[in-house]
Amino acid sequence: MAMLPEVNTKLAKFALQECEGFPFEEFANDFLSAIEGKSFIPVGGVADGGADGAKEEGLFSTERIGTFYQVSIEENHRSKVKKTVDRLAEFGRDVRQITYVTSQTIKTFDREEEHLSDKHDIFIRIRDAKWILSNLNHNEATKKAYYTHLERYTDCLKDINNGSRVRINSGVKHPSVYVFLQQQVDNREKDKHLTKTVADSLIFWALNDTDPEKDKFMIESEITTFIFDNIPWAKTIISSMLSDRLKELSSKGGVSDKKINRHKDKLSKKFMYCLPFETRLKIAEEKAVDEELKSNVIDEIVSFESLNSLEPDEKHQVADISIRVAQMFFEKEGLNCSSFLNNKKIDNELLIENTVFDRVKDALEEFKIHQDKVNIIQSFVCDTVRKMFYQSTEAQRLLLNKFSRTYVLLFTLQAEPRVIEYFQKATANFRLLIGTDLIIRALSERFLSVENQMTRNMFKMASESGISLLLTEPSLDGLKKHLIVADNEYKNHIYQRESYLSVDLIHESEQILIRTYFHAKSEGYTKTWKQFISEFVTYEELHNNYGTEELKAYITNQFNMEYYSKSELSKGIDQKKIDDLSFKILDIKKGNQELANSTALTIHSVYSERSSRREFSTFPEFGYQTWWLTQESRVQKLTLDLVKENGAKFIMRPEFLLNFFSLAPSVENIRDSYRSIFPTVMGIQMGNRLPDNIFHKVLKQVDEWRESDDGKIAAKTRLLCDRLKSEHSDSSLSTCAIDKIISEIE
Repeated sequence: MAMLPEVNTKLAKFALQECEGFPFEEFANDFLSAIEGKSFIPVGGVADGGADGAKEEGLFSTERIGTFYQVSIEENHRSKVKKTVDRLAEFGRDVRQITYVTSQTIKTFDREEEHLSDKHDIFIRIRDAKWILSNLNHNEATKKAYYTHLERYTDCLKDINNGSRVRINSGVKHPSVYVFLQQQVDNREKDKHLTKTVADSLIFWALNDTDPEKDKFMIESEITTFIFDNIPWAKTIISSMLSDRLKELSSKGGVSDKKINRHKDKLSKKFMYCLPFETRLKIAEEKAVDEELKSNVIDEIVSFESLNSLEPDEKHQVADISIRVAQMFFEKEGLNCSSFLNNKKIDNELLIENTVFDRVKDALEEFKIHQDKVNIIQSFVCDTVRKMFYQSTEAQRLLLNKFSRTYVLLFTLQAEPRVIEYFQKATANFRLLIGTDLIIRALSERFLSVENQMTRNMFKMASESGISLLLTEPSLDGLKKHLIVADNEYKNHIYQRESYLSVDLIHESEQILIRTYFHAKSEGYTKTWKQFISEFVTYEELHNNYGTEELKAYITNQFNMEYYSKSELSKGIDQKKIDDLSFKILDIKKGNQELANSTALTIHSVYSERSSRREFSTFPEFGYQTWWLTQESRVQKLTLDLVKENGAKFIMRPEFLLNFFSLAPSVENIRDSYRSIFPTVMGIQMGNRLPDNIFHKVLKQVDEWRESDDGKIAAKTRLLCDRLKSEHSDSSLSTCAIDKIISEIE
């Protein structure tokens, strides 16, 4: 047998940085078996009792196993070791030694071994990335372990343009993405009121200063302007429901005892809104309490004995900066801070010590503290912040909890930089075969206002996000046939009667482009059917091959798509598979053999593209990059076996992309909003508007993330996101114009 080539440790280092939990655990099992020999026993799994492996004491030993292995890719090794020790104890194992194997590089690992061993009273041995790299070429078995499980993570270095190799590990290493995806799925299935509740809270917040006795009302446009001026990135999330929420909140019974008053202006006839007296009184008292709370915390800090050596103005400076640093912790680590304050389930050292100097430095720069004073003030602020989190007074803890609630409110509005980065990176990997139905929708939007061109806007945003949009020959054929059918319908049934047709009768037409034509004609955009069709393809060329080429040029240039021919799509696909699937779906295609063949080819080409491009779904967030973007639904019922055979669905819904693009603001815009909201009293008050059930639900999901292994989180995150990719949306997005367009086109 030929010997395996020596492992390039530079490439291997990259692979260790990019690999995920399950592949690394499989690698570690084979690698440790090659190093330790038969004494190493892999025991990892779902119910592993806290251990991924154990060491047999010897064939004739009468002692129980006392040496266990823990394999992990977590960055925080101390937290992972603690969880391992706790789980082993909970499982009743008698532990004498733990070998911690990690893909991370741990600086001064010898000191860490000593620290952890003393802390847990168990001998801890660390085997980090440096140790793994130094032993990869130990023997043929260690090299085989690498080439089997890790080498594929270096494929992107062989083809620098292959975007499918991008890895996003934040979904496992931070709770933000996991909790966000969990909320999205919950919203669809059982908690559809979350967004409504947040919208209600923001309406009450906007009406804070209304007072009918002072003739201070707000009309709907003023309410929306106030909300979106302060939280612009909330616009795409709740704008479509504000009118309905105002109507319901001002109805006779209100909503869950929440009510606002509505009056009609005699001159403008517009509805004006305000809060009832009792509510306004409560909010005024609340505002005074919040302002007093912040003032009390400042007074407490100023009175710290540790600040006695400072001048009075310096003491106040330390107090102001310390509060700002606390806010910055929520801006940077909102979920972790919120969880820590409410149940202390995270490692204190991880929360504060590792980043306190960075946060203080940021705050000092923000306050523009002169360099002469930086060194003096910095240590006092660090000490004060530690006290606020670890030894807080009642007032300090209450203030921190208000910051916590404000952050969670912003989080429910998708204002979390990590989530936005996650989606921005994710979209750039997609390669989407565009369905004929969506292209026809895009044509039908030609004469709508820009804000109502939902499909066209989706294509534009997708292209700008780096998504590859593919116009396939089957889709182009389907589009041309649809235009020809519509043209025949017009010539045979409408042309002679056009001047006599009523609006209601026109709306009965099954052809969406005929309805679009009459709309465009009534609005003065076109005069004749020939002129209308010529917007997309020269009318005289519609029925010949030149028309096909012209239509292809229009679509690819208008929507920035790349063309794929049938021969390109069918590469590597067994024709019998296409024929078998075509026969299976022929009935739902109304006996149209050509349409059935095109659909079968498109479906199989998705799986073929994934295979030929070596796409794989081991990294947790997304899985495959190639999908068929369509509203097609009936074919899915007939392809369950095919989906099961390939291990993944082939259809992506447009609603999934719209969810992505609802996260339109940049990460920097979100951080700018944080910087403007948190330092003000508004930053305290906003948290008062967050319902308790939402707040505690988010924290519960953080606990779920924290208490699970990397592998479980990776798998769950992938499943959540894949469901968002391929399922219909029944959330607030269903009210979008794209869902109101008739979807009769197959």
